[in-house]
Amino acid sequence: MEYHINEIVRQSDSIVVIGNFDGVHLGHQKLFAAAVETKGDMDVLALSFFPHPTWILSGAKKEIITPTRDKIEVMKSLGVDVFVEYPFTLELANMNAYDFFDKILIEDLKAKVVVVGEDYRFGKERKAGIAELAEMCEKKGVRLCVVKKLMLEGEKVSSTQIRRYLAEGAVEDASKLLGYTYKIVGKVIKGKQLGRTIGFKTANISTKEGVLYPKNGVYATKVKVYNKEFLAITNIGYNPTVGGKVKMIESNIFDFEKEIYDEEIEVSFLKFIRPEKKFVNLNDLKMQIITDKEKTLRDFTTF
Repeated sequence: MEYHINEIVRQSDSIVVIGNFDGVHLGHQKLFAAAVETKGDMDVLALSFFPHPTWILSGAKKEIITPTRDKIEVMKSLGVDVFVEYPFTLELANMNAYDFFDKILIEDLKAKVVVVGEDYRFGKERKAGIAELAEMCEKKGVRLCVVKKLMLEGEKVSSTQIRRYLAEGAVEDASKLLGYTYKIVGKVIKGKQLGRTIGFKTANISTKEGVLYPKNGVYATKVKVYNKEFLAITNIGYNPTVGGKVKMIESNIFDFEKEIYDEEIEVSFLKFIRPEKKFVNLNDLKMQIITDKEKTLRDFTTF
């Protein structure tokens, strides 16, 4: 799949799907499914913006659910051919809707079909909506596909709701709205190596600035390494028992003893077990890990 981080000028016609696609959740998947249905011999192009518009307009950084690389992998599996993260600047924010449509969608991206959600708004101060977009498309002979907001068990599927669930540690609820198990991917780095002194080696992944993680605590997880999956327990946090200062993702992988430094692993979150806690000593921590492991094995042995 092609990926572009700057302005792109297409040479052939496109089906353009517009959105931020944070999480590439079930609602986004519905947009891409609508685009793929009309694909023909055109490329399906996902148009997003970076940084997130709220960073530029309000100065408030919005932590993302899905890093770009992971987002690309999900989009690729959904039939997206081209992903464009268009630079969002004050100049773009002040561009009126008609100029955005003519310059970016028609001139640069060669849009023949535009796919958006029913609440899509665009242009300076987001003044234009579906009615204005429909009028522009009609004048240029572009087909407009408006996809209704997706509801799941009575609630709207949205990145905002997924963020709330992750902040609460409700990874199962977040996964339902995502349409796949919430996961974190990263390279294993060396930690303090204290886990091995109490009989529980951990595979550690560092956290990244600007990425949203589930609330600190211990989770039942499955870890994919060397293309095989293993049950695990994973702690997100600072490991206060040993005076940790940096937020880490530490996984104790069951029945796995290999050294995997610098290997990439995929940690999928199944269930929140307990909050992060500072223990009096390492032996108390060891006993708690044994309890956490036994609970995970009871609940997920047949995952």
